Amino acid sequence: MANGYIIYQGASALDGAPIVVIATGFESGSTNRKTGSMVQTYVLRSDVDPVSAVRNGTDASICGNCTHRGTTATIDGQSKNTGRTCYVNVGQGALAVYRAYKRGIYPTLPKGQAPASGRKVRLGTYGDPAAAPAHVWQSLLRDSSGHTGYTHQWRSPQIQALRSICMASADSAADADEAQSQGWRTFRVGMWGEVERDRTRLSESLCPASAEAGKKLTCETCLACDGAGTAKRGSIFIPAHGGTAVMANIKKRNRTN
Repeated sequence: MANGYIIYQGASALDGAPIVVIATGFESGSTNRKTGSMVQTYVLRSDVDPVSAVRNGTDASICGNCTHRGTTATIDGQSKNTGRTCYVNVGQGALAVYRAYKRGIYPTLPKGQAPASGRKVRLGTYGDPAAAPAHVWQSLLRDSSGHTGYTHQWRSPQIQALRSICMASADSAADADEAQSQGWRTFRVGMWGEVERDRTRLSESLCPASAEAGKKLTCETCLACDGAGTAKRGSIFIPAHGGTAVMANIKKRNRTN
């Protein structure tokens, strides 16, 4: 078995641009302390490295309308991104996977094979699962022992098949209200004060893998964020987190909203 596989390569369901979905960690496992040793999945432009895609805005093909992408502009003849609040550092794992893909490291997953059998899977380590057809994820999860998944595209009629396996990513209490009214369970990010005001009304629990919860569990041992297709009913919240620049942008955005 290879450590990683291409599980989809084709048009983005979001804008038709070329993308690739790569699942990794089948042999070595992830070293991510928050998620644990889950199979990780990366949704990437197949023709643009993730750092450049963030700078020039072509990451819309794999992240859609996510508010955390930031905005792009041409400054002094160069594309730059400002105001980005995504906690993912694309210059690390996502870029490494892209470069390995370009070197031809990852084989295409053979039809009918279920490499995640007995494993736990993280849908969208980077990128939104809605960028790929739902059957790609359903096939990967076949015989798995659990998963987590999130999508910012939950308002789109075309991706409702993901409701059973993904959480609706919510960035406000209003978002969470709307998504829950449509049958989604939600994962909401917010500043600590606003989270505390809204958690009871929205039937939210604090993410047990968060620093604020004392990192009691990893995502691998919790698996609360697995969509609306199980008997679980509550939703999850987590205070905003990320590197110094990300947190500065988050605080700036909250001051201006």
